[in-house]
Amino acid sequence: MLHHLHTGLIIHKPCAVCIRRSPCGFRFFFLQVLLFFREMIYKQRMTCRDHLIVFTRFPVPGEAKTRLIPALGAAGAADLQRQMTGHTVAQARKTGARIEIRWTGGTEARLRDWLGQDLNYAEQGAGDLGRRMARAFQDHFDAGAQRVVIIGCDCPSNHWKNIHQSFQCLEKSELVIGPARDGGYYLIGLTRPMPELFIAPDWGTDRVLAQTLAAAPVKPHLLAELDDVDRPADIPPEISVIVPTLNEAATLARTLEKVNEAFRVECIVADGGSCDQTERLAREGVARFITSERGRAAQMNAGAAAAAGELLLFLHADTELPDNWDFIIRAALSGPSVALGAFRFGVKQRLRGIGLVERGTRIRSRLFRMPYGDQGQFMRRKTFETIGGFPVQPILEDVELVRRARRLGRIVTVPETALTSGRRWQTLGVVRTTLRNQQILAGYALGISPETLRGFYQKPG
Repeated sequence: MLHHLHTGLIIHKPCAVCIRRSPCGFRFFFLQVLLFFREMIYKQRMTCRDHLIVFTRFPVPGEAKTRLIPALGAAGAADLQRQMTGHTVAQARKTGARIEIRWTGGTEARLRDWLGQDLNYAEQGAGDLGRRMARAFQDHFDAGAQRVVIIGCDCPSNHWKNIHQSFQCLEKSELVIGPARDGGYYLIGLTRPMPELFIAPDWGTDRVLAQTLAAAPVKPHLLAELDDVDRPADIPPEISVIVPTLNEAATLARTLEKVNEAFRVECIVADGGSCDQTERLAREGVARFITSERGRAAQMNAGAAAAAGELLLFLHADTELPDNWDFIIRAALSGPSVALGAFRFGVKQRLRGIGLVERGTRIRSRLFRMPYGDQGQFMRRKTFETIGGFPVQPILEDVELVRRARRLGRIVTVPETALTSGRRWQTLGVVRTTLRNQQILAGYALGISPETLRGFYQKPG
């Protein structure tokens, strides 16, 4: 299977039989090979020509994020700087560009121990921010770079795909800017030195972007407007991800990998007595591992009780989150009228007939406002506590949670997809599994107890 970098298309490699039988088989396969090598050449060229400079400060208490010290304290502000820099560098690594850390404060040795020995490092040097940025651009163009992008670490919503897009835009534009909502910018990219951009701005004010645009010798390409973190109100609320588990070693690692891509997130694995490698994988995945009474509802309630986040995400161990999922959740819950949200439903495995299940589930979720647990349900902690958490019942606790949340506000389904495992459909088949699920839901609507329905759900076949 080949993934084309620019179009995003996934192309499946045909088998030898298909090539022999199809009159276009050889041409189709040859095209795939060409696309594969084109992608590899593009990545190699990008590594050589495209340079990404990350401006940051070593998180020394009292020197880092000084505007936030009155609210967070010196140590708290420095810790936030550490989190934002680590997150930014992790995003930068995914772009494929040559990365340099332009630093101030601390020492290069401490930076390398913190961010990695494989990156390039250089001090920012003397002068105001404008002089330091202009010097960084000049250094990299003198070294042979053809496209250079500078980013700061104050914009955790600057996802790697947005950074990658800036390099693509520089193929047609000489200047790319990522505007920040506070009147500055979080990213600037050039194809040649433009020192005039860095002379006029009043750095640290809301006039920086306007003054930069006025000084620009060419028309810039503007990226999406994003938020910087300069004031206490700008700090994204922490999200606690609660993952209930029972022998989930087969799927847990990938689930936690996506969780850990986010910013200001804690993950709690609430286990009901696993006897496989679930605990080891949870700890390796930097998750807190707690045990509780067995049962998904009881485990998720225990996880929520141990959580520190203002926002809660209840995630099944076999469900994979979309890119940038943390900011998707924060945006969805920013409206006070929203009580509960979930992601669009998708299944990882492409089984026969599963497309109909996906479409039906999406209609139920968006039209009837009834998303289930395998879509990842998220809400504010305050809302969760108000409705009393998950009802402790053996089945359909996610359905009952949504019913209770409806009394407090709107139920929303975001357009981004969370992919869940198709293992239950693989076991019994798509049709039989779907029919059984609908029978259970109908029985619950008619007042049949969850205990009785669990017996029906656990029947083989």
